[in-house]
Amino acid sequence: MGLKYVTGLGKDDAEAVAAKRPYSSIRELAQQTGLSEDELRALAESGACDCFGLRRRELLWQLGLVPRPTSVPGTAGKAKQLALPLEPTAATPELPEPTVWERMLTDYRTTSLSVGVHPLELLRPHLPSGTLARAELRERPHRASVQLAGLVVARQRPATANGVVFMLLEDELAQVNLIVLPQVYERFRAVVRSEPLVLVRGRYEHSDRNRNVLVSELVSLAPLARSLTDGADVHAALPRAHHFGHR
Repeated sequence: MGLKYVTGLGKDDAEAVAAKRPYSSIRELAQQTGLSEDELRALAESGACDCFGLRRRELLWQLGLVPRPTSVPGTAGKAKQLALPLEPTAATPELPEPTVWERMLTDYRTTSLSVGVHPLELLRPHLPSGTLARAELRERPHRASVQLAGLVVARQRPATANGVVFMLLEDELAQVNLIVLPQVYERFRAVVRSEPLVLVRGRYEHSDRNRNVLVSELVSLAPLARSLTDGADVHAALPRAHHFGHR
């Protein structure tokens, strides 16, 4: 995955990092690129520094020990005193490994996507009985009542659709189109507009290649996710769905 996906790292800085590769350690990366501490933290947290063979919390610990240039008093910050390239003397302590949830949420927070586990893969064992995966949905007959869950990746409410909202729901296997009629939208407005993880109940409809779920009910899965992550702010960490023509 390209460095430009990393939130908080500008195009010029990403190109500067790429131009000076390879690096032997996060210490060398910090000293040769001149990136800010926030930019270096973003690289470490996003997994861009996993090639150094250390866990991400160990990388962040080492990053905190890297000496940095300081401003010379009386120069209004224009002159810099370079730090001595001394090796750190403090040993890295035993740091707990982040949970799979913590790592996945950090991926979304730092790059807006995850190349590892999908949130529905973690939620799946805790979903209500009868919740279908996208692959199972294809086996259901036309107009069957279904229940499924996923991450909302797009919402659309075209001005020409007479108040109908179209949503794109993604689970760990594939995506499915949802159709939310105006009366259902009014009942579940807050969930439709803002919740990233939802449980959906409705009627499965398909004709030729067109396959949709006509929604009758939506439930936020944020409380379930928080209970599985010791209260982590899942809502803030997961990416917001793309909005097209929403009013």
